Amino acid sequence: MSISAETYARLLSLADQAPLDCLPISERTLARARTLGYNQIGQIRNTPKSRLLADLGEERAEELKQALHDFGMR
Repeated sequence: MSISAETYARLLSLADQAPLDCLPISERTLARARTLGYNQIGQIRNTPKSRLLADLGEERAEELKQALHDFGMR
């Protein structure tokens, strides 16, 4: 099955608006991310890795990136 680029962009936009608790991440990582103002998947997806590392530390940033990958987003 294939979808058009336009449909993919709309689906990605909807996924970006989903709350972080949709991702399979630990409560500790979720709490830390929320404390820093990350509330939606799109905020994590669109934040450079260097910024996530500075904000969350290596372990939590990697957990979030892995959760996005597992969720089907890159």
